[in-house]
Amino acid sequence: MTFLILPKPVGLKMTTEMWRIDARTRSGGETITGREQIVHSGLGRWVADVTFAAHDPASIRLLRALVAKLQGRLNAVSIGPCDCFSAPDSVPLVHGIPYDDQSFHTDGAGFVQGGTPPVVIEEVTNIQALAGAYSVKIMIGSTIAPIPEGVYIGLTGRLYMVVGYTELENETAQLDLLPRIRPSTSDPTVAIPVDETVLWCGARCPMRLATDDSGSLQLQLARYGTATLSMVEANF
Repeated sequence: MTFLILPKPVGLKMTTEMWRIDARTRSGGETITGREQIVHSGLGRWVADVTFAAHDPASIRLLRALVAKLQGRLNAVSIGPCDCFSAPDSVPLVHGIPYDDQSFHTDGAGFVQGGTPPVVIEEVTNIQALAGAYSVKIMIGSTIAPIPEGVYIGLTGRLYMVVGYTELENETAQLDLLPRIRPSTSDPTVAIPVDETVLWCGARCPMRLATDDSGSLQLQLARYGTATLSMVEANF
């Protein structure tokens, strides 16, 4: 059976959303002193409830087609939270910077500074990911440090949340992430390669329906309405 990861159709707009990490803990029973024991596997995953607006015939058709293509829990769609306003600020791209003596290059152009996206500087292997790795080292680039906890980021098509930040030397930093880093499904050895760009905005994650009957389209007089999809992270 072939599993598909579908792109979010252009034209579908989310009106409300809820994203959280399901820690997937279990009760291990109580001790003789009455203290409940919690079993934690570290296999947390994203869960989300997203509501799409269906206010015109085109968006209604897009939603119908999306739910049909998902085929229940079989396939996934690549979506992510709308949280760009919480992303770290970046130094804007500045052109025309002269030398110390205020001169320019022979062609009249100056230096360019800022606008450099943050990238991974130390690869994370699939073995490390399977062992529970949860941190990456990055070149900060034009990002204005410090990087706040609670920021969503994207790496190799997966969604993570920053839960720890340690500034290192030479404009580098270590980010602690949840959920733990996902092994690659396309590379047999490397989960996150060197020079992988860190997405502060527009992070996406493959998400599938939580149940086969999720995704009912509620329409008023078959003309407008909403569709709420209950989804969980897909690990293919």
